[in-house]
Amino acid sequence: IMPSLVGSEMCIRDSHILGSVLFKHSNLLYSDNPVVEKINRAKAIMRTDFGRNRSPEQIAREVGMGYTWFRRVFREYVGMAPAQYQHTMRLNKARELLATTAHSISEIAYALGFESVSAFSLFFRLRERLSPSQYRARFRGGKGQ
Repeated sequence: IMPSLVGSEMCIRDSHILGSVLFKHSNLLYSDNPVVEKINRAKAIMRTDFGRNRSPEQIAREVGMGYTWFRRVFREYVGMAPAQYQHTMRLNKARELLATTAHSISEIAYALGFESVSAFSLFFRLRERLSPSQYRARFRGGKGQ
């Protein structure tokens, strides 16, 4: 224990270390397990294949798992539910495309598998508290109000 840490600082540090150890231990349960390969394949699909707009249930079938088992193992291994992971990946890709490309908002919406620009805008606004055009303007140094 570091002598400079006292009281609550020590508790925070120790609980963080304990949390890290527990997380690593729970993931070791899956090491050298074919299930890990399936979860990693599912993650790769979710990170790269936005246009096909597959549900977590479809992805579970594609990797050869029942949905209930897939959801449980995915959550334990990744730390979030499959649908939440998909939303996070889509949001990250949307941020990237808005910030680094000149593609229109509608091009980005359809590239990410949204059925309409308004569905994309609502998805984005609920998570970022900015419209896609406001996010783009703010990121690029504009006013975007």
